[in-house]
Amino acid sequence: MDRKRAAALLAENIKAIYGYAYGKLYDRTQADDLAGEIVYQVLSSANHLREEAAFWGFVWRVADNTFHMYLRRQKLRERISALPDEGSELALGVYVPSPATAYAEQEAADEELHLLRRELATLSRHRREVTVAYYVGQKSCATIARELGISVDMVKYHLAQARKQLKEGMNMTRKYGEKSYDPGVFRLDFWGDNNHYGHVFDRRLPGALMLAAYDAPMTEGELSIETGVPAVYLEDELDTLVAAGLMTKNGNRYRTNLIIVTDAYEKEFVKRTISEYDALAVELHEAVKTRISDVRRLDFSGKDDDDNRLLWMILNILLYRGYEMSCFKSPVSDPPALPLGGNGFLFGYDNNYENHHFGGITGRTGNQEGTAWFSAVNYRVAITCQKYDYFRFREKGQIMCDAILGRPSKEDPEVIAMLIRDHIIESRDGVLHPLFPVFTEDSIWQLEEMMIPMRDKIVDFMISISDKAETLLRQYVPHDLDTTLCGVADVAKIHHRLDVMAFVLEAMVAKGLLTVPDEPTNLAIFGVKR
Repeated sequence: MDRKRAAALLAENIKAIYGYAYGKLYDRTQADDLAGEIVYQVLSSANHLREEAAFWGFVWRVADNTFHMYLRRQKLRERISALPDEGSELALGVYVPSPATAYAEQEAADEELHLLRRELATLSRHRREVTVAYYVGQKSCATIARELGISVDMVKYHLAQARKQLKEGMNMTRKYGEKSYDPGVFRLDFWGDNNHYGHVFDRRLPGALMLAAYDAPMTEGELSIETGVPAVYLEDELDTLVAAGLMTKNGNRYRTNLIIVTDAYEKEFVKRTISEYDALAVELHEAVKTRISDVRRLDFSGKDDDDNRLLWMILNILLYRGYEMSCFKSPVSDPPALPLGGNGFLFGYDNNYENHHFGGITGRTGNQEGTAWFSAVNYRVAITCQKYDYFRFREKGQIMCDAILGRPSKEDPEVIAMLIRDHIIESRDGVLHPLFPVFTEDSIWQLEEMMIPMRDKIVDFMISISDKAETLLRQYVPHDLDTTLCGVADVAKIHHRLDVMAFVLEAMVAKGLLTVPDEPTNLAIFGVKR
């Protein structure tokens, strides 16, 4: 905030500043002095304020600090005035503070203790350990050096730097960062073979740290101020993030080590491209609708379903196959080996998946024998009728394939009951059966052959969209962010090509070309048996 704007806001509310000062001192002359000092301090520091919305909180913090400095100066004046004049017969006097002064002295002492504790909380690990051991534990430098496994000279260095940092910090008005009152929301996206990262962000603090250190590296002390959390409580979280490869540490600075797809970026990209999906949706719907009768002649269960459900099934197969082919024509990089195990891509979001169009995706999941596989895509536009739950993924995959093959399952009966409850499969006399279409390998291939012209159009469209996304995303990603977990091009290819599937179907629903049934219906699940 510039000084001129701060002065204008203060001028509009100067009575409130004076009221604060008078309420503290009950003396008009002193209140005038204190109010003037507060205004001066606010104007001197206003340029450090990031957002105008935080101005009045900032003003009252400055007012409190200025009041306590005013009390300390008054205390010093009283002590000086209490000393005898030179040549006075009174050679020795005793300073006895008034009740008001005693209160002020105690309040100032409490404030200094609070400031000391605040600044101790911002010290880095070694510096804080050395300072506490020396001043609180009253240990010698030699003892501290032995216990921490560092040299005596290093102990003395940490003490000197800590004293300097504490002194500077106690004389400044700390401006806690946005994450101290609004930690934000961080969500992780994983694309790979074995996800070991699901537990890392069970708590909000790791996500707040990821968001805080995204635009630029930050020290532990800076992160403490930004999040409002003492450094001692950040250390384990930071160590965990570094060990997981989600943050890097260079010297004493930490940096988020993955791309964050921001809400601002996604909304800007949708605004630029949304009209393109409508044209493709109309063309694709008309082309597929003309082939419905040909599709019904293929060998698969579900061929007698109504046109709406068949259209959902065909379009879903065609769109997902287009995604696979787009990654063949314009490949995604090989997924890197991840520090916590497995291989995959990691990137994040600064919101609670508000811009997501899926409730989960599985491409091709087969059984152990390799005799069946299935695909299940939960489009959010159809989430009210299809709810394939990805919980206990391995067991469900095997059960789904058992149902495709029309046989009993040896898997957990509880998991079987979940799939029956969600109308994904049914059991008749102990034998499982699918409640979704099932193809032979020949019939699924024949279906794809029918749709090659439209599939190729989808492929080219997806590549075009991801190219545009890559160009825009580079403007939103810090230019010096260098991560191997998933680069800008791969984020664009994975995230936006899949979004084409959802946007096209959402456009069809919006135009009345497709409808979402009221009853449970598996619109985007199909199986294949070999």
